[in-house]
Amino acid sequence: MNGYYKIRNYLDQDADKIAEFNFLAMLAYRYNKDYEPANIFCAVDSEDTIVGVGHLEPDQPWTTRDQPLKQSNFIYKLNLDMYWNHHVPCPSELQDELLNSLLARAREISDLFPDKNIRVSYIIPADELEEVDYFLARGFTARRTHFIMKRDLTEEIPNVPLIEGILVVHWKMETQAEQEKYLRAEAEAALDGISWSLNRLKWMKSGSAWDTFTAFKGDEVVGSVMTWGLGEERSATENIFVLPDWRRKGIARAVITEALHFLKNKGMKEATLSVYGDNESAIALYKSLGYQMLSIHLEFGIDL
Repeated sequence: MNGYYKIRNYLDQDADKIAEFNFLAMLAYRYNKDYEPANIFCAVDSEDTIVGVGHLEPDQPWTTRDQPLKQSNFIYKLNLDMYWNHHVPCPSELQDELLNSLLARAREISDLFPDKNIRVSYIIPADELEEVDYFLARGFTARRTHFIMKRDLTEEIPNVPLIEGILVVHWKMETQAEQEKYLRAEAEAALDGISWSLNRLKWMKSGSAWDTFTAFKGDEVVGSVMTWGLGEERSATENIFVLPDWRRKGIARAVITEALHFLKNKGMKEATLSVYGDNESAIALYKSLGYQMLSIHLEFGIDL
């Protein structure tokens, strides 16, 4: 950028420096293979102190980018994020330089897939108006609303009976074969037929507070919910899905309540989840299980 600051790619030795201001980013860069050094940029000063870091993370559909899709207008997303080290000075124009480097890299990736529709996506809490203004001024537009909902675990949690032949299992997915089985079921349940990457699943399940509660019909996965820690008293209840042939049979309600009982017994006080704001049926289900609104996040994007 100038004699005092520059933007460069991430190096392995940067991990410990990044951990000083964002421990979770360090873990992702070090252990999640979906984060490639070519897609991570560091803003550093003249002493190579990391002032900020940003990355592009391929969204779930990137695992199928070489496969034909039914929809010619399908959009592949590169999820962007930036983190700043508030322990050191940072000139205001450095954010522009880091963002420009990330967008330039995104265009390089886009050029490799000229037949694909590619978007850089960034999620901002709706009350962060200054950040919203910043990204609007740089050509991003609002694309989707994400509701963050919470469930108070100190309140009573219902017991949900299962239909005959369905068993909910606290599933550890210890083998790769089991992990691939889970991902196939997740893809079958998704509207776009796409699941997490195997790298992302391995990364998530490496956390000490990670668990899944999965409904089986014999050996067949028919529904699931995943949990992971978000602090000492809060856990996520995410990746909720039920296969199409098994919907409206109480399976989603059963796996979610099983997870809520488990978290409450662990001493958690609150469970949260994220849901698209236009997913009316899912929101109605979560409301019926005691979830309430916590916050709204806005997904912004810029098409390449």
